[in-house]
Amino acid sequence: MSTVNPWKRFIGLLPGGSRAVGTVASVSLQTGTSIITLRNGNQISAKGTSVGQGLKALVVDGRVVGSVPSLPQYDVEV
Repeated sequence: MSTVNPWKRFIGLLPGGSRAVGTVASVSLQTGTSIITLRNGNQISAKGTSVGQGLKALVVDGRVVGSVPSLPQYDVEV
């Protein structure tokens, strides 16, 4: 059933799941996982070994999707 509520229709267009960008700290070929260091210093384990150590990686729903460029990042508080 389709809804006429514009907000619900807009939310339906957005991708779900969690996304994170971090630096690959280590890659384990035996387990097929990588340890990713996030901007805040926390480390997460993600499935996938397609990005080399020391490079930036995009993690979607716990999987390494691919590499991303190393661009400057800024935090702005409003």
